[in-house]
Amino acid sequence: MTACGVWLGRRGLAAVLVDGGGHVCFTATVARTDAARWGLVQRLAAVGADLVIDEAHLPADPVAFAARRAGVRVWVAGPPLVGSLRAITGAARGPPRASATLLARLPSVTWLRSLLRRLDPEDDPRQVPLL
Repeated sequence: MTACGVWLGRRGLAAVLVDGGGHVCFTATVARTDAARWGLVQRLAAVGADLVIDEAHLPADPVAFAARRAGVRVWVAGPPLVGSLRAITGAARGPPRASATLLARLPSVTWLRSLLRRLDPEDDPRQVPLL
């Protein structure tokens, strides 16, 4: 499963794309602009990758909602899981890219994927209900 983990840093959004084997394919620091976020989301959609984000970053950065609108599957990792794994792996003391890599690898581990919550796509407000 190809997935992209994102972590909010001082310079922007750290994004790390990993393949099914957990190998890093792509890393970037995405500017905090709508155009930059949309560019990342379009790249994820083109390669069929999922997006993994920390639940604490959902209100701080709209990349997850942009990804959902583009048809990218979005996984949300809760605070107890992320905090514990960052402390154990030392990613809490490292750069944002280390935390983004950790998040990107979560869906490829079966028992860790079961601890993630999927962000469901919103209904299109232009669609007329039949019932």
